[in-house]
Amino acid sequence: MQALRQAWGWWWQLSWPALRLQWGRQLAALLTIALGLALAGAVHWINGSALAQFEQAARQSSAQADLELQASPGAPGLTDSVYAQLAERQDLAALAPRLQGSVQVRATDGRWVRLRLLGLDLLQMGSFHPQWLPRGDSQRLTDALSGPAVLISDAALRQLQMTAPTTLQMDLPAGQAPVTVAGTVPDANQSVLIMDVAWAQALLQRPGELDAILLRMVPGQAVPASWPEGIHAVAPQDQARQQADDARRLTQAYRLNLGVLSLMALFVGAFMVFAVHSLSVAQRLPQLALLGVLGMSARQRLGLLLGEALLLGLAGAVLGLLLALGLAELGLRQLGGDLGSGMMGLSGAKPVLQTSTASILGLLLLGPVVSLGAAALPLARLRRLPAAQVLKGLGSSAPDRRWWLLGPTLLVLSLPLAALPPVADLPLGAYGAMVFLLLGALGSVPWLLRVITGLMRRRAAASALPLLAVERARDQAGEAGRLIAGVLVALALAVAMLVMIASFRLSLDQWLMQMLPADLYLRQTARDTAEQARPLDPALADKAAALPGVTRVEAQRTREIGLRLADGRRDRATLLARPLDHRLPLQGVTVDPPADALGVYINEAMRDALGLAPGARFTLQVAGRDLPASVRGIWRDYSRQSSAVLVERADWQRVSGDATLTELALWLSPQADLQAVQAGLRQLASSPESVEMASAGELRRFSLAMFDRSFAITYWLQAVGLGLGLFGVAASLSAQLLARRREFGLLMHLGLTRAMLRRLVLGETLIQGLAGALMGLLVGLAISAVLVFRLNPQSFHWSMDWQVPWTRVAELLLASLVATALTATVAAARALGSRQGEALRAVREDW
Repeated sequence: MQALRQAWGWWWQLSWPALRLQWGRQLAALLTIALGLALAGAVHWINGSALAQFEQAARQSSAQADLELQASPGAPGLTDSVYAQLAERQDLAALAPRLQGSVQVRATDGRWVRLRLLGLDLLQMGSFHPQWLPRGDSQRLTDALSGPAVLISDAALRQLQMTAPTTLQMDLPAGQAPVTVAGTVPDANQSVLIMDVAWAQALLQRPGELDAILLRMVPGQAVPASWPEGIHAVAPQDQARQQADDARRLTQAYRLNLGVLSLMALFVGAFMVFAVHSLSVAQRLPQLALLGVLGMSARQRLGLLLGEALLLGLAGAVLGLLLALGLAELGLRQLGGDLGSGMMGLSGAKPVLQTSTASILGLLLLGPVVSLGAAALPLARLRRLPAAQVLKGLGSSAPDRRWWLLGPTLLVLSLPLAALPPVADLPLGAYGAMVFLLLGALGSVPWLLRVITGLMRRRAAASALPLLAVERARDQAGEAGRLIAGVLVALALAVAMLVMIASFRLSLDQWLMQMLPADLYLRQTARDTAEQARPLDPALADKAAALPGVTRVEAQRTREIGLRLADGRRDRATLLARPLDHRLPLQGVTVDPPADALGVYINEAMRDALGLAPGARFTLQVAGRDLPASVRGIWRDYSRQSSAVLVERADWQRVSGDATLTELALWLSPQADLQAVQAGLRQLASSPESVEMASAGELRRFSLAMFDRSFAITYWLQAVGLGLGLFGVAASLSAQLLARRREFGLLMHLGLTRAMLRRLVLGETLIQGLAGALMGLLVGLAISAVLVFRLNPQSFHWSMDWQVPWTRVAELLLASLVATALTATVAAARALGSRQGEALRAVREDW
């Protein structure tokens, strides 16, 4: 208790007056910590809440069942006959079918909203789906059984902006039709429509098909160890967990990169906190030295300043926690659980914010860690503070040059780190390489600064002031890294993001032009369980080819298939059968397939997941048939992060006999009217709204616009980081100017004017800023190479071509140099203008 009272007394008498005089800088440092923590915490909690909702929704679909039966990948789908066979088994107490798809429903304002349609055995609702029992009496279920009527959830009503509709206008495979609403179900989280499975099979044009069969075992009966060929069973909790894991893997790279960007903002802000601590120590060196002379030990002085840093970190952490909770709640309301990426397919009510004690404590702990880490270097110098020398105004001890070798060493070590493979599907080596590059760049600034000043010496020797600036910058090379740390890190990250975004955008643009060779694309609006378009009318292709302005029509087929590798591993993939008479975005070499195998192209995600290479053989499993296949090459696929197989449609029809078409690609004559062709296609369809159409140009513009929106936040983070870096330059420069008061006084006694001293400081800072800009450019390009060639392929399984937008990079470098010069001008004017007389008096006192 006595120690606490003593610590409080020291803080109140020694720390509080100094901090109060620096309230602006301390507040800026506090806000920096809070902002970085808020961004990181909000991203973590938003996605955690969304994944929890996703898993809860998956669990509700079969929560009251013991088992859920599904068709194995590539096996024939479940049917009513399989259901009938299972119903005869004596070890099953009850079973219920499930069919799933999605349809478009017209909202109150005329919008078409896509909703999930579930076909269930309504007589088994109370047994298997009690959470979806309709409100009211049993007449609701009777109405839904007697005709094609739906039960609608509260979340779906909210999404449609309706209260108590009697009918819904639905866009079905057979055309638009009004469907009766038999009642509502109390589900505020999932936007679902529920109808009897028989009516759902008819409306979705899937007669006799089922997606799953829910089972409940007779009490005391063991779960069967095997099921008929092509069927596998999973426990509901395992199924829900698997679906949540799939969603987690799907969004893992997106979430991780957003989180890393947020932590990078905290990383850049840490240098501003470092600058604030450095300035605070520099301003209080005489006070600290006097306390040392009066008897306060170095450990006690260090503890005093560590306590200040700890309090700053704790205050920033508490504020950051409050901001994170607010941002997470706002993000869930405005963007949804996938942060606007659209990857998880969440609909209906926004996820409820869910936090954990561990995450809150981790966030609160991160603030003090950042503050203490940023204060470590300036506070470490206090242990060897020469009190008498500081009291005479002669500055502190010279910097230790043994640390100069650390920077180049870290740069070299970043190379093997970048080459490491992912760990648990996480590119930890790539992230480590980026951190080593940033830290190595900071440590290598003195070497680069000595090279630059060595080149400038001969030209600067013609005039005293430039020579003095060059020599001073050379002598203070060890301090340069701390002065420009924030700007260097922010500039390096900005350059890296500029290059990565430009490379990604250019590669995406080229990919879109290669993968969309036709002028117009068409598909069905109705979706199946995997959210793939339902088959089109086989006669639609010939009818479309007869339209005026259409010169060519090609059919395409997209479906889910199973995979079996030679070593016995199994997986599922998306098959795309389409004409391949155009240039493909292939990566690496291609090989000709053997005569007894179907030649296919696989995407990069499948190559990485299964370890396949050109020439590798495996088996496609389609509707219970095994089709031998061989990898012809690797195909760049920006549309998915899961396995996909691309094959020539004619070859696919030959080996599989599958002539089904799910999309049409149309080539138009130069004189064709696009809108007239689209109108003609809608007239050919069963309903004008039953097909979706988009031109290649529209798809390209939409994709690039979505890309630009996705990366818009990075530009904001770049601006924030550069601003924080400039604030750090101002604080660090102010600290250096305080330590050089006697030097400036001596120069003024020798005849230099205040304007000349300002030019001297500006010249030194520009030389140091030039070194920082060059190092930031070089390291930024290196980090961009890590992003392009290592991190993105390991995270998203997407490769891209490296493209440097030199004009924008040059503008960024120029802007950083101009901003550094302006910051130095203001800092020098404030320091020299207010302390000119003090500097002169300090020198006179020495004499």
